[in-house]
Amino acid sequence: MLTDSETQIVDRYVEEILSDDNFAVADEILAPDFVIHGLQTLRGRESFIEVQSTVLRKAFPDLTFDVEDMFGDGNKVGVRATIRGTHQGEYLGIAATGRQVEVETTMILRVSDGQIEEVWPVMDSLTWFQQLGAVPTMDWQEEE
Repeated sequence: MLTDSETQIVDRYVEEILSDDNFAVADEILAPDFVIHGLQTLRGRESFIEVQSTVLRKAFPDLTFDVEDMFGDGNKVGVRATIRGTHQGEYLGIAATGRQVEVETTMILRVSDGQIEEVWPVMDSLTWFQQLGAVPTMDWQEEE
């Protein structure tokens, strides 16, 4: 079962850092050796802040993460969230389109001593790039 402190620190990460771009609180929320695992593993708070502020925020300045579900046990917390934003700057070689994106993401976070140590995120990248117009909709996909 989640403790109140684990819930609060994950809420702060999602709201203050991911949604509000408030990196001033990173020292409080993220462990110094913070790691995000994935396609490109980022090690350390500074690496995360650099990518978040220069890649994501420049391309999607209004990006928000809305938590739909949160659950956990021990020091692991699972989050299902919806990411929303407007493509207003270059993103991974894709010129700004002005298009809205809205996709699901799931994260597993490891919390220790009141800080987030690690995050394992998974995002619906196919839908993300389809909404940007970089990948066509497949014949088998339903129109929404």
